[in-house]
Amino acid sequence: MVSERGGRSRAPRTPPAQRRQLLLDAAERLLADGGSDALRMDAVAREGGVTRPVVYDQFGDRDGLVVALLERHAERVRAHVAAAVAPGSSFEDQLRAATRAYLEVARRHGPAMRALVTAQHLSPVIELARRSNWDLATAHWSERYRDHAGLSARDAGALATAHLAGLSALAGLCIEGRLGLARATEVHVTSTLAALEALSHPMEGIR
Repeated sequence: MVSERGGRSRAPRTPPAQRRQLLLDAAERLLADGGSDALRMDAVAREGGVTRPVVYDQFGDRDGLVVALLERHAERVRAHVAAAVAPGSSFEDQLRAATRAYLEVARRHGPAMRALVTAQHLSPVIELARRSNWDLATAHWSERYRDHAGLSARDAGALATAHLAGLSALAGLCIEGRLGLARATEVHVTSTLAALEALSHPMEGIR
């Protein structure tokens, strides 16, 4: 780049927020290709085209990098679900839209994030971040089930936990190409509605 005064000027520096996202993109590529073992700070630096100190400056350490990846993925899910769910629509339509949106994000970014979600023996810091995201999602759906079907807190919490576990399994099948998005969505919606019906009318289920 040549300046107006005839000398060579420096190329504009990447803003820190943008650099952070580019490094997270680089980390996701490493995860997708090599799993959690490939996620090293020096590898992220090489993949992102920066020096190692830049990566450490952004994330502190590997735990900080993984937590940032988990938080970005959770925000992706929340934003995609919020955009997909039409305000004022029926509970079933909202459940279907939210399920489809979650599965779309999972399939798009799944190979990388699944390597983190399924990784074993992670640090307490990372486990806390994973648990926090799980608990927030569980609390959200538990509240929705209580409002929709009048369930007790115990039953709503149990169903929300099963809901998320089942959804994660379906996402895995979609990522592997063993189940389509439409079919996975209907399986989840149908099973959830059936469970809500059974729990909201417990005596009918044992006649």
